[in-house]
Amino acid sequence: MGARVRVPDLPRHPATPRRRPLSAPRHRAGRVLLVALVALLGLAGVAAPGATAAPGLATTATPAPVDGDALPVRVQITEINPTVLRPGQDLVVRARLTNTSGEEVGDPRALVHLERIRPGTRDDLQRWLDEPLTGRRVGSRVAQVTAEGPLAPGASVDLAVTVPADVVGLLDRPDTWGARGLSVQAVSAGQRVGLQRSFVLWATENDDVPQTRVSLLAPFVGQAPVPQDIDIAAPGPALAELVQPGGRLDSMLDVARTSPDVAIVVDPALLARARSGTDDEVAWADTLTAVSVGRDLVALPWADPDLTALAHGGAADLLDAAVAVSATAASEAIDGGRPLSARTDVLWAPGPATDQATVDLAAQAGASVLVLAPGDLPVDPDRAGGRTELTSTAGNLVGLVPDTTLTTLLSHPEQLVPDPTDATVVQRVLAELSVLARGSDEGLQHVLIALPRDADPDPELVEAVLGAVQGAPWSRTAPLTALLGARGAGERTEALPAVVDDPEALAPEQVRRLADARNATIAFAAATGEGAATLLAGVDTAVLAPVATAWRTDPAGRQELVDAVVDAVDARRVGLTLARTSNQNRISAYSEVRFSVRNDLPAAASVRVETRPRKGCLRTEPSETVVVPAGGVEVVPVQVHAIANCDVVVEAVLTSADGAPLAEPVTFEFRASPTIESVGTAVVGALLAVGLVLGVARTVRRGQSARRGARRVDDDAGTRPLPVLGGTPEGDDA
Repeated sequence: MGARVRVPDLPRHPATPRRRPLSAPRHRAGRVLLVALVALLGLAGVAAPGATAAPGLATTATPAPVDGDALPVRVQITEINPTVLRPGQDLVVRARLTNTSGEEVGDPRALVHLERIRPGTRDDLQRWLDEPLTGRRVGSRVAQVTAEGPLAPGASVDLAVTVPADVVGLLDRPDTWGARGLSVQAVSAGQRVGLQRSFVLWATENDDVPQTRVSLLAPFVGQAPVPQDIDIAAPGPALAELVQPGGRLDSMLDVARTSPDVAIVVDPALLARARSGTDDEVAWADTLTAVSVGRDLVALPWADPDLTALAHGGAADLLDAAVAVSATAASEAIDGGRPLSARTDVLWAPGPATDQATVDLAAQAGASVLVLAPGDLPVDPDRAGGRTELTSTAGNLVGLVPDTTLTTLLSHPEQLVPDPTDATVVQRVLAELSVLARGSDEGLQHVLIALPRDADPDPELVEAVLGAVQGAPWSRTAPLTALLGARGAGERTEALPAVVDDPEALAPEQVRRLADARNATIAFAAATGEGAATLLAGVDTAVLAPVATAWRTDPAGRQELVDAVVDAVDARRVGLTLARTSNQNRISAYSEVRFSVRNDLPAAASVRVETRPRKGCLRTEPSETVVVPAGGVEVVPVQVHAIANCDVVVEAVLTSADGAPLAEPVTFEFRASPTIESVGTAVVGALLAVGLVLGVARTVRRGQSARRGARRVDDDAGTRPLPVLGGTPEGDDA
């Protein structure tokens, strides 16, 4: 595993530029005198094999290094005991000397040196370790021991050097606690042949010192996800390999066991895959669930989506879906496992540079905490704190800022500690915390160590570090909840850049393709009412797979997965068909076009038909909503209104009640001749009107005689003529 640091196999010797020789004649006498003085002082400090150093050794000069950029003996400090040295205690340093050259090293000695000036800053700590192996800065010699014989090529020898308490020479005063430089030098024939630097941690009798709190996040994120019905190889080891003894996830589980203050951050999708896998995977999932009881537990959004990619793609709906799926999985049993008592309001930015767009997206999703990447915010390394306030138009949230140095020391210590061992890493961590504690005048320092998602940690190293943190007077471990509620010197409010281009993130247009496919499928399924759940099963997990942070390592495979997922999701929107209709010839201004709709879905669908003429001479309205039974066919009528003679192409679209398209549109030609109908009606109406007028006029002109149109009424009194229009009755004597 990449983070294993116990006795690495290969030597690591940084190169050092050669010193320029003194060339002026006036320097020659000085050189001779200096060499003689160094030799005399070196001989005066030689002790017997296996003996501890006498007080006079503290002033002995350093042996001259051998020529060349590398040293032939690899020195590894394997133990510094006690880890925190107190007044009156002897210091025991154990080191392994390995001859990496092809020649024998005669009678090697191990010399322990101590720098009594306390480093003032964290940069001072790193500068001490970065000194060249052939450099002069090693500190004052305080003890030594000689090996029993020569060191053959490739051979190793373990030596223990004891520094008596009265030789340590550090003052027992309230303000003298902290780190001091320590080095172990291998010497042969009066020349340096190997060197390693580390630190001694000094604690005075007064334990009333400021403390730095340390919280640790252990992420449980698996292989890049791939939907079951898509045959694409995911990058990285398979889940079965990750959970086996010595695998990355198995080691992370051991890290979680080291302390109850370790916070577990888990992707519920990983647990779901494990519970449906092999017996070993199920057993691992059960163990993780059991270990998480009673401690801080965070459930990431489903499949650990890349927040930066979603933010740049404007796909807040995908993050909402991931949070919702994760919350459901955490509150319910995952494939027979026990529910997780986890908080789902914590998001983790992918890094390496988080921007304001990502913060805004997290706030929109309802998150209250966002874990940033190390180095996201400019900080004073000597006053670094793990908590900050992030502002957003959607609401403020807490930002957690991992300490870059401490996180690297637990994940990739070789980047900061030359040729690291567990002992040298532990001492470096305590030295860092001592400097931080001294800078906590304005309040309690609280730092965060967030192991990378792909970290392959060394559980024994983590356990040793956390144990040492608990044992030092200036540091303690603390749960994540303590950091979230912390206030003090570490709290900052910082501005992030608006948008940071991230070439490793999925391109915005690809994110939108996934979001559009999902939204279209949701709208399609809504037409089926209760049948929507069946159509949408697995859609969210499918579209979330390509935006998983784990896919950053394989951009080509990720793009292939995007194409496959979009095709698979689009294929769900089938089963409703709008049949083609024949061309229409209508002379009426108002008419009806009837469409046939077929439903091959397993559930009834509520549909409408919208017609869209491509000219303004025809006006239409959407049809009424019609329910088409599962496996059935229904006719959907659409009313049209022609306002002029024209030939127009009409597009018909099958939609849901909300207007979402449900099938491929069809087109037909509509020939409208409403003027023919209007002219015929006008002509007939005019003829009838003319006939009526002529008849009335003729009758008025001719009048009516007593015989034309007259009638008699018979009654008991005889007969009498009726009044005649325009005349008088016969026999009237008027």
